[in-house]
Amino acid sequence: MIAIPEEVLTAAAQDALRDLSRHRYDPSALDTLIASDVLVPLPADIAMRDAQDTGAMTLPVLEYPPGTQAVVVFTCEERLSDAFPEIQCYRQLQLEVLAANWPTDTDLILAIDLGHTDSITFTSAAVRSLLSHCQR
Repeated sequence: MIAIPEEVLTAAAQDALRDLSRHRYDPSALDTLIASDVLVPLPADIAMRDAQDTGAMTLPVLEYPPGTQAVVVFTCEERLSDAFPEIQCYRQLQLEVLAANWPTDTDLILAIDLGHTDSITFTSAAVRSLLSHCQR
């Protein structure tokens, strides 16, 4: 099996974000994005809590925009450190896994590459329906 270099996968995810910012429901871009890995920043308190319970993952929630709760993920370390230079830990997982386990008891926004020109947000309903749109 041939391994695909991480830079190629990251570039594909970032190209998909750029395409989605131009054409919100581009099926090819959605398929690429949902298959991509994202980095979930882990503030120190969450990283310590998750280390004690390896079967769970706590999503860091912030207010963005003010009054709206969001989970922020990134396509690469550079974009994560540009947005949150103080964050040293993150968890890498496939966006499809995150979407499949998206909380149903709260209205969270998913923000991808917050602070970058190609950033994009999805409502909770859009996150949950992403999987039904992107069936393989």
